[in-house]
Amino acid sequence: MLAAALVPLALLALWLARASGRAGETLLAARLDAAVLSAANEAGVRWVALRSALLDLADVVEVRRALGDTVGAMSAPAVLPTAVRYAVVRDAAGALRWARAADTTTATGDVFRPVLTLWSRGAAGPIGSLEAALPGSAIVRATAATGGTTLGAFDRRTGLPLLATPFDPDLANRATFNWNGERWLVARRTLDEPPIEIVAAAPVADYEAPFADAARRGVVALLVVAVLSTLATVLLTRRLTRALGDLALAADGVSRGEMGRTVPVPGSEELGRLAEAFNTMSESLRRTLDSLARRESLAAVGEFAASLSHEVRNPLTAMRIDLQRVEEKLDPDSPLRAPLGRALRGVNRLQHTVSGALRVARSGRVARAPVDILVPLDAAMHASEPEMQSAGARVVVDTGDAPLVVLGDAAALEQLFLNLLLNAAQAFDAPGGVVRVRAGADATHARVEVEDGGRGMSPEALATAFDPFVTTRAEGTGLGLAIARRIAAAHGGELSLSSTPSAGTTATVTIPRAS
Repeated sequence: MLAAALVPLALLALWLARASGRAGETLLAARLDAAVLSAANEAGVRWVALRSALLDLADVVEVRRALGDTVGAMSAPAVLPTAVRYAVVRDAAGALRWARAADTTTATGDVFRPVLTLWSRGAAGPIGSLEAALPGSAIVRATAATGGTTLGAFDRRTGLPLLATPFDPDLANRATFNWNGERWLVARRTLDEPPIEIVAAAPVADYEAPFADAARRGVVALLVVAVLSTLATVLLTRRLTRALGDLALAADGVSRGEMGRTVPVPGSEELGRLAEAFNTMSESLRRTLDSLARRESLAAVGEFAASLSHEVRNPLTAMRIDLQRVEEKLDPDSPLRAPLGRALRGVNRLQHTVSGALRVARSGRVARAPVDILVPLDAAMHASEPEMQSAGARVVVDTGDAPLVVLGDAAALEQLFLNLLLNAAQAFDAPGGVVRVRAGADATHARVEVEDGGRGMSPEALATAFDPFVTTRAEGTGLGLAIARRIAAAHGGELSLSSTPSAGTTATVTIPRAS
């Protein structure tokens, strides 16, 4: 008995001593990952703003005139955005056409030099490029790092550091390094837009120390427990033999499935508490297993219902399409139009019910005001033009002129439609694709559809399309559709997807109309 008690305690003490360092390093790695992710998100937001400002500069008539393309140019003065030190515009052949400097400061290694392709509004294809220089701190702020973490950033094209670090920047290329007598841990994240790499580093010792101290206290506590266990074993073995035998028999009964098995409570205080604890544990285990059995049953029923709903929805879609085709072929005065219309409405109503049963919505809150849904849709289409041009896709619009007024937030709706349009632009493997945008309404809801003829989605990808951080693109975040769906839900509406591999995907947004 002594060996059975002391050997595990000794092994546990050894494990605590070795695990303390690993625990500190694991905690540090998690915090570094969180720090570099937060810095990457903030850098992405700042880059979007700076990139928009640089593209606005490129649309000024002075710059466009230098490139020989003034179609759609703005008449505003050519003013460098805040934090930009200089900007240079070159034509498609690389010749310098326009330049502007904010000051005479010489650009050094902490300068980020993005290059943006400029596109013609009058003809297809690029007409030049805009190169800018701005401090690395305008994209990544070292002050965002906390808790002893050092934040660094590097231009992926040149490899030059964008932020000053207390250690040699070359050390940041390693997963760990030694500097100033300490071992440091490094986490990194690579961004495509802007093309930078963000790193976060911190010394491991500061995080290992608390765990090492806790491990030492644990070892001392284990030694105390070992001594007390030895004394208790010597003094109480005989007293415990009978009571423990009863407890062992009861435990064997529980292991055989005799839930709720109890043991007599002896008069001894220690053994009495042990018996009461066993009886309580046995009853709690019985209740827990009953609860788990009920949950498994409910989960099985839910899975069956979801599968059944999915199987019902597919034939309903086929039925609706067939009925619509029949309706298109009927004469305007045909007596079959009335029953056909009722059948279509019934199929649509049933399909809506099945879709609602499958949809798991998480609603947020938005400030609602009357807004013509075509306005944010038009703004989103304009905002997606560069992505469409880059993909070689064109947009075919069928929205009509009648306002479609809903209660909502124009900016949030624009973000919703922009996410859908960007996904549509990225769905093509070759230029020449067509994105169709349709808008309409019935008596109660406004509807917007974004349809692409791209590669489509597999059933597996479609099933997880709205799950956060699930994406099929290496550069994607997996948040676009999740955010779009939440925006639709916050407006009392919904977002749905339909897709066929190699045939395309259609996203449909429905939002209640303003009364």
